[in-house]
Amino acid sequence: MTIDELAHQGGTAASTIRMYQTRGLLPPPARQGRVGYYGAGHLARLRLVAQLQEDGFSLASIARLVEAWESGRGLDAILGLESQIAAPLDVEAPLYLRPEQLAARFPAAALTPSLLQRTVALGLVGFVGDRLVINSPRFLEIGAELAALGIPLEEIIDQYELLREATAAIAERFTELFRRHLWAPFVARGLPAGEIGQLSAVLPRLGALAEDVVGVTMRQSLKRSETVFLAAQAQQLHKAGLPGAADST
Repeated sequence: MTIDELAHQGGTAASTIRMYQTRGLLPPPARQGRVGYYGAGHLARLRLVAQLQEDGFSLASIARLVEAWESGRGLDAILGLESQIAAPLDVEAPLYLRPEQLAARFPAAALTPSLLQRTVALGLVGFVGDRLVINSPRFLEIGAELAALGIPLEEIIDQYELLREATAAIAERFTELFRRHLWAPFVARGLPAGEIGQLSAVLPRLGALAEDVVGVTMRQSLKRSETVFLAAQAQQLHKAGLPGAADST
């Protein structure tokens, strides 16, 4: 990636990236002539710095942490662990569409300017020139299918916001499990370099297990909810005296 592409992927400015490099927070790019190119490790470091800032760390504190962390350890191994910590579990390749192509995926006039603005604020959609960047093509597919079934697009976006908050809480709980039972003992042992690879392998496995737990419990909850709903509807139909309603239970 060029510095502009890295800035776009990391949700920051190119000037911020240069400042991070000056302060030692970000490794220098690989040079090809006069152009510097950045890789997945740089993006992971950028996300980790942003994450630590959100947690209340100052840039000076982060710089000291990075310096201590890299001391005596290979940068490749460090960036490998950072990639697991800071990167999403499964990154989708973005989809680029013109505005009219996006609107065509939904019922007529469903995608209003205000709803498009909400998707931008949520990070689902971005802009590159005259095209829209769909950061989650899978969610676009799900949203389009729900809209085709008759669910208003505004409610689909509402549910996305609510579900994102719920899954963020679940992710925090699993991250806390990792911190207490794996990371804290690792730090207490002095951050041994020989254990970095093993620790890196644990994180994606923990993430996969978290997804499995959410999937299983969601299916169970949906089944219970559907059963209760259908039973209640059948009871109402029976009370109304509709033929065959009692048999539908």
